[in-house]
Amino acid sequence: MERASAKKRINQLKAEILRLNRAYFTENKTLVPESVRDSLKAELIALETAYPDLVTSDSPTQRVGAALNSKLPKQKHLHPKESLQDAFSREDIDEWVEIMQRALGNKDMQFAFETELKIDGLNMSLVYALTPTLNPSSKQEHQPQHSYTFVRAVTRGNGIEGEDVTHTVKTIQEIPLSFEIPQQYAGRQPAPILPDFLEIGGEVYIEKATLKNINTALPEEEKFANPRNAAAGSVRQLDPKIAASRDLRMFCYSLDTVAIDTLGIATQKELMDMLQTSGFPVEPSYAVLSSVEEIEALYKKIGAERDRLPYDIDGIVIKVNERRLQKDLGSTAKAPRYARALKFAAQEGSSTILDIELQVGRTGAITPVAHLSPVQLAGTTVTRATLHNEDEIKRLGICIGDTVIVRKAGDIIPEVMEVLINLRPKGAKPYHYPLHCPSCNALLIRPDGEVIHRCPNPNCAAVRLERIEHFSSRYGLNIEGLGGETVEALVAANLISDTGDIFFLTEPDLLTLPLFKEKKTAKLLAAIEKARTVPLERFLFGLGIRHIGRETAELLAKRLDWKRSVKTLLPSDIALTLQAISEPELLAIDGVGAVLAHAAKEWIGEPDHRALLHKMDNGGLRLTVSSVGAIPQIFAEKIFVLTGTLPTLGREEAKAMIKDRGGKVSGSVSKKTTYVLAGSEAGSKLEDAKKLGVTVVTEEEFLKML
Repeated sequence: MERASAKKRINQLKAEILRLNRAYFTENKTLVPESVRDSLKAELIALETAYPDLVTSDSPTQRVGAALNSKLPKQKHLHPKESLQDAFSREDIDEWVEIMQRALGNKDMQFAFETELKIDGLNMSLVYALTPTLNPSSKQEHQPQHSYTFVRAVTRGNGIEGEDVTHTVKTIQEIPLSFEIPQQYAGRQPAPILPDFLEIGGEVYIEKATLKNINTALPEEEKFANPRNAAAGSVRQLDPKIAASRDLRMFCYSLDTVAIDTLGIATQKELMDMLQTSGFPVEPSYAVLSSVEEIEALYKKIGAERDRLPYDIDGIVIKVNERRLQKDLGSTAKAPRYARALKFAAQEGSSTILDIELQVGRTGAITPVAHLSPVQLAGTTVTRATLHNEDEIKRLGICIGDTVIVRKAGDIIPEVMEVLINLRPKGAKPYHYPLHCPSCNALLIRPDGEVIHRCPNPNCAAVRLERIEHFSSRYGLNIEGLGGETVEALVAANLISDTGDIFFLTEPDLLTLPLFKEKKTAKLLAAIEKARTVPLERFLFGLGIRHIGRETAELLAKRLDWKRSVKTLLPSDIALTLQAISEPELLAIDGVGAVLAHAAKEWIGEPDHRALLHKMDNGGLRLTVSSVGAIPQIFAEKIFVLTGTLPTLGREEAKAMIKDRGGKVSGSVSKKTTYVLAGSEAGSKLEDAKKLGVTVVTEEEFLKML
């Protein structure tokens, strides 16, 4: 990016991040997910790194926290507050270790790391004053000089001063109103001269279950979006009775450097032990690890278990354990060099729409796809996201060049969720949906009652390519080596024009293709030969009939009369069966709706489709028929949910056993769920089952039911 453009973008980003920070830190409002703020900040850091002369003192990258709430009194911190620098991957941690090794002048140096869970709450400082020694002549008991009394609580604020929230934080039952420095520190000789004040840092939070209870009592417009917002809002209440009713909690993890040095605390773990001994609440998972490999293993373990924790976390905090090394490494203007916050992979982030193209599907469905500037989401680099349809583009008001929030959860296809209007470039124009198919230029249609545009041309090249690729895909005939590029090359060379042609390919045909040598050719031909015998349900799915997905393909394979007296069928037998059955008869099958029944009858009514099935007969294709009709339907009308790892059964195997016996498998627990089949490391679904009173069975109990 040129300097002039970078300057404009930096100013836009600064204004937007400050607006979002103000809402999050001061007004207790979550306008966007924290990962989106992180993403915008990362973009700002990259631009400021490229153009350091454009860095200004008011930049969010140069500050800690946000502006203060004018309703609450302000209080300066005893010591400036620092924030942690984020890391998002093993590579980031490796780079951090190398930076520390260079800073200490020892490229082979090994570190011991202290790790803690990163609680997603409100950063808080507790200030304690040294309890004055009473007059010995007083009748009151003499207090030891190593006793401290709680005097105030202050939010992080802007890092220099925060909001005095003593009145609400005092309602947190776990926080001691006074404590004594443990004898092992206070009783050292010579006796340490203890500071008049010391500052203990931590995180105020609210448990997930408590949030549900709080929201139940609030009107819809006042409900909290997450536990962090609830904690921040409760701490900032002017009435401490409201805060007291919300069961605020706190975990402590830091002590000001003056006190640490005075007490002679040598390691971060020793500090955590000392806080716990002194009566302060600490998150019990803190540990010392000796390598980056151990950190990575812990990160994965905690990531898998985080949903079962009673409080929200968004990563783990990693600190060099030795205090001596912490002092040697020091801090930047706002962050300690000896620590990192290793955050979990974001499911949402910010990106820029570079272009929009129309993607043609196997049924002619047109899907608009946004081309994005790269963004890390759910552990992968995302550069494309679905925009679903024309109505969604209009609803979002998308322009090319917009900065948008993109979401990707697990295996879900990335999608654009929201436009950040304040970052829209000047002169941007709304995107207008094209009228013609990008492949064959046919005029697109939008059938009544549908939101999807379609290409009506049955001979559209893009549609043909998608159909062939779908047919050979993993859940279709699973023809290894017949991916998108190979299919495209075969069609371009006029070697195939439909799925039936696959079974007539020869070695001389394939050897004419670029990059196809003897070994690759033999491998693909072997995969095609293997696919000549395929389970009926896979074949039905592979045909690509509208509305027939994996579940419905299995349903039709089991419930229709497919000559169960024979072990194999010809593809043309599909035509005979579907032509013979009426739509009302299809509708009589549990799980088959009117749309699916009509689609199946419409598909088989096309002469070209029946001819294709006969071509596959001649190509040697044979369909194996399951004998599930003879299995007692003991799970009819029963719904199962699977969670955790089963001792001996694979998840797909267990699902097949349930479906073969007439049952259904759902992805979530509800009052309609009959059984939850739970294995080891079962997730939140197990907790949901217990709350709803759903019967939970082990694999052993499940197998006894069969």
